[in-house]
Amino acid sequence: MFKIGTKVKVIDDNISGIISKIKGDNIYFNDVFGFEYEYNANEIIKDIDIDYEEYRDEEIKEFSKPKFKTFRKSHRHPYLTREIDLHIENLVDNWRDLDNAEIIQTQMDVARNEVERAMFESQIRLIIIHGYGKGILKKEITELLYRYTNLEFYDASFKEYHGDAIEVKFI
Repeated sequence: MFKIGTKVKVIDDNISGIISKIKGDNIYFNDVFGFEYEYNANEIIKDIDIDYEEYRDEEIKEFSKPKFKTFRKSHRHPYLTREIDLHIENLVDNWRDLDNAEIIQTQMDVARNEVERAMFESQIRLIIIHGYGKGILKKEITELLYRYTNLEFYDASFKEYHGDAIEVKFI
């Protein structure tokens, strides 16, 4: 794992240096002042120099406006229902360039904006389609909806959405 000449630093202390010798699990390294330290291999990590200037000029990713199936007439209720599909491919064009955290954050931002928009427009119902997966997005949406006091929510019709959606009713 470690080799002589590798730059390392101590996990729980502000000490770093270059490995001078290795004996079993013990790693010996010298700091910039020439002092030798001895630590167990699981107490140190490789020290990597990061060029922060490289990231300063990185452009801010712009997301295109989400494409929604906005108003549709529900066959079960006579009033209009807004349906929001949070599948990432419907929200962002270059979704393959995003990591998982950015994908969830984008989906949560859209969900939050749509819930607040529905409240502002005095909607009666909102269907949030989260899709089938590991359940992470469903859990995050549920936590988001618990923060609001003027609504109730539950799993949408299984027959219609196959367990992949949450129905929100505004009180």
